[in-house]
Amino acid sequence: MEEIAVSPWSANSRLRWAATLSLYILSYALVVLTAPLSFFFVLHQIPEYERAVVLGSTIDLAYIRGPGLIFVLPFLEKIRRIDTRTKVYEIPPQQILSTDSVTLTVDAVIYYRVFDPVRAACRLLDYNQSVRSLAASTLGSILGTYTLSALLAEREEIAKAVMKVFHSACDPWGITVERVEVKNLSVAREMVKSMAVEAQASRVANGLLIMQKGEGKSLEKIKLAADEMQTCSASIVLKYMQVLKNISTEKNHTVVLPIPKILLQINQNKS
Repeated sequence: MEEIAVSPWSANSRLRWAATLSLYILSYALVVLTAPLSFFFVLHQIPEYERAVVLGSTIDLAYIRGPGLIFVLPFLEKIRRIDTRTKVYEIPPQQILSTDSVTLTVDAVIYYRVFDPVRAACRLLDYNQSVRSLAASTLGSILGTYTLSALLAEREEIAKAVMKVFHSACDPWGITVERVEVKNLSVAREMVKSMAVEAQASRVANGLLIMQKGEGKSLEKIKLAADEMQTCSASIVLKYMQVLKNISTEKNHTVVLPIPKILLQINQNKS
């Protein structure tokens, strides 16, 4: 983590240490002299879900106190309470343009929490507002790099990509994003009709391709069967008799019977 620079005077000056020690002695003396009234101002109760970041000390950098009852030295120290519970933020709906030129309205929800209260208190004026502004601006730019079909079919992968971007941006602030969920994806009304026409054309084209593939496979089977029948003349006669049987089962008044050439050749040979 990149640390905030400290001036050489603040780090090494003996005058600073002497002045700080004097101020500490005076502050403790004031607390003792005004006790027990001063206890109402120097003692603070920190809940289990909060941490107190002590700021303003002239000896040490910011550090954490709590939970429980803590002591804050008057005039020299002040505290900033940081809530460490997981917070939920619903990103307002915003319009994006996918890579296949489809206008979408998307809204999402993120879950985040503070894991380093010192960073959150010292580096951000309002860490909640910072995270929410980052989420609103980043979500649209990331989702705009996908097609509509990818947004509908790869939500988990997209959520992981969004979380990776949030982690790299929020870790220096002491904040971690635990989960990102894309709630709704709605297409603009003017795009619905054109998309329906495109989908219908795609289905028709796919149906024609399937029919052509089926006809091709059927022709291959017929060719193989014909090649096998040529090797045995009796198989042609049997197939012919099977066709006649199938015709006879139907109530037909007129039946056209083709005579195979092989039968004529057999009769000619007998004669």
